This record gives sequence, structure tokens and C-alpha cells, in this order.
Amino acid sequence: MPGMDLLVEFFRHNAMMNGRLLDACRQLSPAQLGATATGTYGSIGATLVHIANAQEGYAARFLGTERPERLEEDPFPGFEALAERFAHGDARLEESATQVAEEREVEVIGDDPPGTWRMPGSLLLLQAVNHGTEHRSQVATILTQLGIQPPEMDGWTYFLDIGHMVEV
Repeated sequence: MPGMDLLVEFFRHNAMMNGRLLDACRQLSPAQLGATATGTYGSIGATLVHIANAQEGYAARFLGTERPERLEEDPFPGFEALAERFAHGDARLEESATQVAEEREVEVIGDDPPGTWRMPGSLLLLQAVNHGTEHRSQVATILTQLGIQPPEMDGWTYFLDIGHMVEV
């Protein structure tokens, strides 16, 4: 597709798959939301909150704005609060993607890796895409171990859903 902004598409895919996963998890019992698996971030509920909080952090760093107060992972904040956080973070990441042509450096302060770092903003957005994909996959693993079919969240699903891939 001529003129397609690939980075914006990555974040549109990210938003769609966040929504699919959130919808799939709304049906879970409290015990299932608390389920975890070795090698994952934590429980399903905590991982969903972690993804949503991180998105806000990545966007705030890129846009140079104040990061909203984090949602607490425990106790689980509920699906309405989480859906609002995802919607806001998804929109802010897409906004960030539209501004990447205005290359800027961002400052990252954290514990992994520890310290204060400067980096190109576009690379921070690469981390945001990877982070969401990694943790959605972890939730999908836990769902599978619970005997629950996770939603399809790959690129093919996105392409079909938005009409960018059609049968010939």
C-alpha cells in the first residue's frame, strides 16, 4: 500500500491485539486472572496491568509529558479501569508514531538496564512494540495452560480484519 506508515500500523496492530486479549480475559474467574506460568511476567491480571502501564510510560517518555499514575497490579484494578488505560496508552503510542519523523532523543531512567540513558525516540518505540507483543504472548501461554484458547493476535489476523489482505 503506497504511503502506508509502517510504524503507525505497528501501533494500530498493538491496539487491536490489546483489545482482543482484554476481551478474552474478561470472561476469566478471579482464580484464572491470578494464574501464572514459569517464565512469564506474573499472573494474567498483573501482566495486563503491566502492559497498560508500560505503554503509558513509553508514550510519556517519547512525547515529553507527565506519566500518569500507575495502576496497581494487586489488587487487580478491574477491566473498566484497565480498558481506559489501554485506550489512552494505545492512542498516545499511535500519536508518538506519527511524530517519529521529527527525530528526537529521549531520556530513559530505569532498572533494566539500570541507570539514566539517552536514545533515539524511534528505538524507544521499537521497544514499546516488542514489549507489548512479548507480554501478550505470555498471557496467551498462561491461557493455553488453563485450557483456554487465546485469541489470534498475529499480523495475519490484523491484515485480514482491516482489509489489507484479500483473497484473489
